[in-house]
Amino acid sequence: MSTIFCLVSRQSMANVLPVLMFKPHQVVLFATPEEKKSADNLEKLFSSKSINVKRVNDLNAYDYVAFKNVVINEIQNYQTDICLNVTGGTKLMALAAYEVFAEANKRIIYCDTEHQHIISLMPEYKIENLQADISIEDYLLSYGYHIKETKDSSLVEKFYPLFEFIISKNLMHEFISLFKEIRERHVDDYPKITVHSKNKNYIFSKNFDNYSIQYDYRIRRSITIHSSEYKVGDWLEYYVYYILKEKYKLNPLTGVKIISEDNVENEIDVLVLKDYKLYNYSCKSGKSDNQYDLFQLETLRNITSGTFGKGIFVSAKKGSKRFIERALELGIKTINIENNQESFI
Repeated sequence: MSTIFCLVSRQSMANVLPVLMFKPHQVVLFATPEEKKSADNLEKLFSSKSINVKRVNDLNAYDYVAFKNVVINEIQNYQTDICLNVTGGTKLMALAAYEVFAEANKRIIYCDTEHQHIISLMPEYKIENLQADISIEDYLLSYGYHIKETKDSSLVEKFYPLFEFIISKNLMHEFISLFKEIRERHVDDYPKITVHSKNKNYIFSKNFDNYSIQYDYRIRRSITIHSSEYKVGDWLEYYVYYILKEKYKLNPLTGVKIISEDNVENEIDVLVLKDYKLYNYSCKSGKSDNQYDLFQLETLRNITSGTFGKGIFVSAKKGSKRFIERALELGIKTINIENNQESFI
C-alpha cells in the first residue's frame, strides 16, 4: 500500500508493527498535543526506514465532528491505495476516522498484537499473520530511546562451558552458595584470595586484577577474566543471556545502556524481543527481597515498551511471599534460577 493513516497513542507498537509490515511510501500521523512526543518518536523511526512522514498535529481527541472533518479533508489528498490503521488514538478518534474511511470504501485495518494478526475490517474482512521486521533498536526508538552501549557477547560466551557444566551436573545450588560466600567475604578487599565451594566443584580465585573460576575438577577447566570486565554478580545476567540464546534461540542483549533525547540514561540487565514483545530482565544474584527493584523494573518496562513489554525479575534465591505478591500486582514474572524447570519467557 502507498499510504497509511495512523492515530497516535502512547502504545507505539499499535502503529509501528503495521507500518513495518506493509512498508508504505508514506505515513500520516494524527496526533493530539498530549501525544506530540509519541508522534516525534514514530516520525524518527519511520524516517530511519526511508518512509515519508506527514504530521497532522494539535488535534482535539474528544471533538468527534472536528476530527472527522480533519480526516475528510486529508483523505481527499490521496486517491488510491490508502489505508487507515484504526488501532491507536482515542475511541472517538478511531470511530470518526473509521466512519470516514468506511463511507469512502477504503481499507481499514486493526493490529491484534496479542494474537499476532492484522485484521482487515474494510472493504472486506480478512485476517493476516503479522509479519514485521523489527529489532530491539527499533522498539526502543519508537519510545524515544536509543542504545548507547551493550556488553560484548564474546565476554558472555566465555561462560558458556561453565553454564553447560552447571546444568548437566545439576550444580546450580552449589554455584550460588559459592558466590554468596564470595560476597560475604568481601573478596574485592583482598589483592589475592581463593574460595572453594562446599563440595569442591568450584574454586574462585582472585589474583590482583584477574578473577578465575575453576570447575569440573576431573579435567580442570577454568575461566579467567580481568576485573575491569566483570563484577561478582554479573554471572546471573550472563546465565539469563545464555538460556535465551541457546535454549530459546533468541537474540538477547545484556548490559544495555539506553539514553533518551533528554540525555536520561538507564541500564537494563538483559533485553530480548519475542513475538513482537520486548522482555526486560532484572537479574539479582544477591538479596532479592527489595521491592524497590520491582518498581524500578516496572518503570523501565513502561518507558521502553509500554503495555507491549514484559518485566521479568530473575534471582538466585526465592523471594518472600510479600515480594512475590507485589510482583504479581505489578504484572512482573519472578524466576528463581535454582528451579531449572521455570520458563524464562
